[in-house]
Amino acid sequence: MQLRRQLTFFLIALLVIGSAITIYLINSTKPVSNLNTEKKPEVVEELTDNPPEIFNFTYTSSDEEEDSLVSGDVELQLEAKDDNSIRKVEFYSSNGDYLIGEKTEAPYTINWSTDPWVENGEQILKVVVYDTAGQKAEATKNVTVENKLEPEADYKMIGYYAGWSSYSGYNVSRIDASKLTHINYAFANISEDGEIIVGDPASYYENFKQMLQLKKRHSHLKTMISVGGWTWSKNFSDAAASEDSRTKFAESVRRFILENGFDGVDLDWEYPVSGGHPDNVNRPEDKRNYTLLLKKIRETLNEQEKKDGKEYLLTIAAGASESHAANMELSELHQYVDYIQLMTYDINGEWDELTGLNAPLYKDPNSAFSWQWSVKDGIETYIASGVPSDKLVMGMPFYGRVFHEAKANNNGLYQAFNGGTSLSYGKLAEEYIEKNGFERHWMEKTQVPVLYNGETFISYDDEKSIAKKTDFLKRNDLGGAMMWELSQDPDRVLLNQIYKELNK
Repeated sequence: MQLRRQLTFFLIALLVIGSAITIYLINSTKPVSNLNTEKKPEVVEELTDNPPEIFNFTYTSSDEEEDSLVSGDVELQLEAKDDNSIRKVEFYSSNGDYLIGEKTEAPYTINWSTDPWVENGEQILKVVVYDTAGQKAEATKNVTVENKLEPEADYKMIGYYAGWSSYSGYNVSRIDASKLTHINYAFANISEDGEIIVGDPASYYENFKQMLQLKKRHSHLKTMISVGGWTWSKNFSDAAASEDSRTKFAESVRRFILENGFDGVDLDWEYPVSGGHPDNVNRPEDKRNYTLLLKKIRETLNEQEKKDGKEYLLTIAAGASESHAANMELSELHQYVDYIQLMTYDINGEWDELTGLNAPLYKDPNSAFSWQWSVKDGIETYIASGVPSDKLVMGMPFYGRVFHEAKANNNGLYQAFNGGTSLSYGKLAEEYIEKNGFERHWMEKTQVPVLYNGETFISYDDEKSIAKKTDFLKRNDLGGAMMWELSQDPDRVLLNQIYKELNK
């Protein structure tokens, strides 16, 4: 009996153990519940932003005899792409030392002028492409510059650079100095105590720095600081009024050009005796005092030349009308200056009662203005006043005069109008010349073009009128051409025309 009970307990124990093993095996094969597990983070594939890709950097030269040989004007061309977009493309010569220019939209092409200022020999061209993400790509190309060394005409090519141009993106680095002999930086001011001072403190430092860099690349180039202009001629009369004030001003000029690396000073007094900005101080004595002021500056610069052996220039810009000429002692003062730049423009403008011509080469015999004069008249006035022709530099405007609501008679010329302004040649070429309803008319007697669309009348200069003026300049043995001002011809259409005509 006892043995039976022991056997029974043993069987029951085996049954319990077997059940437990079965339950364990069943549970171990069930899927694990997700309730108590952490959620794995979702893997997000990152988008990569690649640098710009340059796949074609080429050039077209006036010399096609050999692939790597270039001369004259060279067109640099670039093809590039980016997975976002391209912000700008910079073109350099001298392996990145000299910025030729930049482009912010396709086609990425730019003109590189090698003649006459780039030395013959090997050049490394460089292009830098920037995308909107701040990445960049670079490429270089080796070329050999080989221009014919021919004697050139000894004409001055003087371009005014307006300091405020940098605010609209036309920096000093964009100037084609190969086409210029002189750059006039406009403008310095005159302080209340009669010394030359920086005109615009916000822009001058970077602009002056870039001027020095430009001179390093173009050893022939002379840079001038221009003083005054329409806005800042107020204190000229006081600065010229006495021996002490003239000496003080002359000494300040000496310091200014030495401290800032200029080759001379250009006085743009608008105007002695009368006229100019309403805030100007004018005196009848200005006529004599202007001569004495120039004499004092010339003496001061001569002293500096003896000290350091350098040449320092003294020039003036002057109104070209008979009334302006009458307020200066031209027969005497010309001996103190290197040359005189005639402002042979703004002959008519929105200040007149009728529409008129900004810079006619010849006087219109049918003009509605009894006092009408021309570029030719202004030059002849100065020569008759005793100024040698080779000391006269003809001013050429890189802008046009605009007259609104002009009557339709005579294609808008010599008509009543309502308000006006000025527009750069660049703007005219982009939106007005033979565009948007504007028709171009050539004025044969005055040798300048005009535009009219039935309402707005525009007087301006183009390549044809510039060629006529440079021909007149050469035939009359003038000293050269002055351009107001460089940023108004950003694609260098008029500048290239003047350069080509004067170097024929």
